[in-house]
Amino acid sequence: MPAGFTRASLIDLLQSYLAIRIGEMDIRPLSTCILGLALGVALLSAHKLWRIAEREDRESRLFKALRGEPHPRTRPERTRPTPWYQRLGTRIAATKIIGSAKQRSLLAALVAAGINGHGNLAALIAGKVCAGIVLVPLCWMVLEWCRLFMNLPTLRLAVLAGTFILGWRCPEFILSRLATRRRIRLETGMPDALDLLVICAEAGLSLDHAIEQVGNVFRRSNPEVAKEFAATAAEMRVLPVRAQALENLAERADLPSLRSIVVTLTQSIRFGTSLADSLRVLAAEMRAERLVRFEQRAARLPVLLTLPLMAFVLPSLIVVIGTPLVLRILDMLQTAP
Repeated sequence: MPAGFTRASLIDLLQSYLAIRIGEMDIRPLSTCILGLALGVALLSAHKLWRIAEREDRESRLFKALRGEPHPRTRPERTRPTPWYQRLGTRIAATKIIGSAKQRSLLAALVAAGINGHGNLAALIAGKVCAGIVLVPLCWMVLEWCRLFMNLPTLRLAVLAGTFILGWRCPEFILSRLATRRRIRLETGMPDALDLLVICAEAGLSLDHAIEQVGNVFRRSNPEVAKEFAATAAEMRVLPVRAQALENLAERADLPSLRSIVVTLTQSIRFGTSLADSLRVLAAEMRAERLVRFEQRAARLPVLLTLPLMAFVLPSLIVVIGTPLVLRILDMLQTAP
């Protein structure tokens, strides 16, 4: 035991930690220990009572099942209240502010961004309204802080109105960005998916089973392609016309190259033509298009790097090269008679 650290000092330390003082009420260490022990016993008793009640409930259900008495296995689920943003978006969508054409365009933007599900349109409309409402006070605070347009209230109102319109349009900009990224991922993974589809078709699988297998395989490497193929396989089982599922795939993905694939698959379904050869040719064409697209991006790099080079590299280069020359000239001017 270290010097100066005895059993008495340890007891004093524990008593100082266990002593609780709340206002005028002073709880001694022994009372604190008793209180903690009672709380632990109460929690343990509650847990044991819950276990006993669950076991008795199981036994009663078993007895009722043996007697042949009907017993509901599941409790009726409580209807969850609709979130406030969905209620707000539904009310705004019901007005004349957003027409049916705008609603269809917003739904198409959501589908293109890969956001599917019930209530997303109402949530998007509510997000547009909230973004506009939040940006207006922020713009007002900036104007007040910077003392801008103090004597021009009309211009201030125009700036605030423009801020609200910017906030209203901001979710659509985000959706367009998400749709672009999703389209790039689909274009990147579609040739490999077609190669796997060819392998599955040559292995003897039917078209819907081959599409489902492609969706299962690409679940980790490319989730967007896997999601689209899985949805297409599910639609092919449900819809009476299998070609409609393929057309829905082309509409969701919005890829020109995918539409030719859909036409090929539709002709294969309708006329019973060879599927593997056509898909192999289409996969080669899509891979060539992807290579051309990469080459175009690589060709744009020198133009895009011009401004960063002029802004960051060129001044540093001028300083490194010109500083010794300037210092030499200054020395020559100082030593000159």
